[in-house]
Amino acid sequence: MHTNLKYNEKELLMRMAKGDERAYKQVFDRYWNKIYQVALGFLKGPEQAREVVHLVFIRLWEKRANVAAVDDFDAWLFIMARNTILNFLQQKARSPDNTAISQDVVPDDLLTPSALLEYKETLSIIQEAIQTLPPQQARIFQLSRNGGLTYAEIAAELDIAPATVKSHIIRALNTIREYVRKHGGHSMAVVWVLAEIIL
Repeated sequence: MHTNLKYNEKELLMRMAKGDERAYKQVFDRYWNKIYQVALGFLKGPEQAREVVHLVFIRLWEKRANVAAVDDFDAWLFIMARNTILNFLQQKARSPDNTAISQDVVPDDLLTPSALLEYKETLSIIQEAIQTLPPQQARIFQLSRNGGLTYAEIAAELDIAPATVKSHIIRALNTIREYVRKHGGHSMAVVWVLAEIIL
């Protein structure tokens, strides 16, 4: 679910850049599950996914001095998470018994033009996909994604059953994933963007 972080993220990042651990914890709480869901989609199991999330947040703290200048933190963090997952997979493939994954393999210049373009293109395709949803389904999806509402809250607002809300969101997610697949979106970006939807 969304928190108030969305509305004061810049302030939190400025505080984190100065070493404020409470601000870092708020960012951690906001993004932990999102990164975990993405990692879980590409790794073998929960243990490896948690290991990658741990690496991402270690790296985030190490690079905290840079975050105040980041214009699009969500994209920046996505690319950091993506690179960490890919590095993890590459190192595991090269050395299956290697459990010590280096944290220094993530490049300093995270927002490469190609990676940012890939992210933005996938976002655009997802927006196109949402436009193809039936009106009620699209509204429910947006209330969950942009409004951060739970199934129960959406059900109360629209005067429908929570099970109906869940059914609409599952169908919407399936439609969006299929649309993105057909239109060449990047699968990791899709998981990232849709990870905040409450199932």
